[in-house]
Amino acid sequence: MENANRIYPNINMEKTGLLLREKVSEQGYTVKDVQKYLGLSCPQPIYRWFKGKVLPTLDHLFMLSRMLDVHMEELLVLEMDEERQEIEENVCVMPNYDIEKGYEKKPGQCALFKERMKRLSAYWSRLHKGVA
Repeated sequence: MENANRIYPNINMEKTGLLLREKVSEQGYTVKDVQKYLGLSCPQPIYRWFKGKVLPTLDHLFMLSRMLDVHMEELLVLEMDEERQEIEENVCVMPNYDIEKGYEKKPGQCALFKERMKRLSAYWSRLHKGVA
């Protein structure tokens, strides 16, 4: 498993394999059905996916998503390192005004936004008290 994490640092291969197996069986498909749909000569790659030994190729993942009627990302289990997870948690979508485009939502940093709002609120409080 350690080797797999070096190859695919953000995808948990074992959990992805279990998820693929679960999604296929939920839809009532067998390994043979998947093999025929993907045009594979033997079922071994599918068993290796289910065991988390390897990941499906991009084209096979795309075909599986079509077969199971889900988005490709829903067939993958991601693992993020703590630093990346913290960054993603602090990024949020905020309204932004552009003179030419009007209002649109853009990603922003929540922590920075909250800090600036706190400082602005403190400034307004001082302003209303005549301190600023």
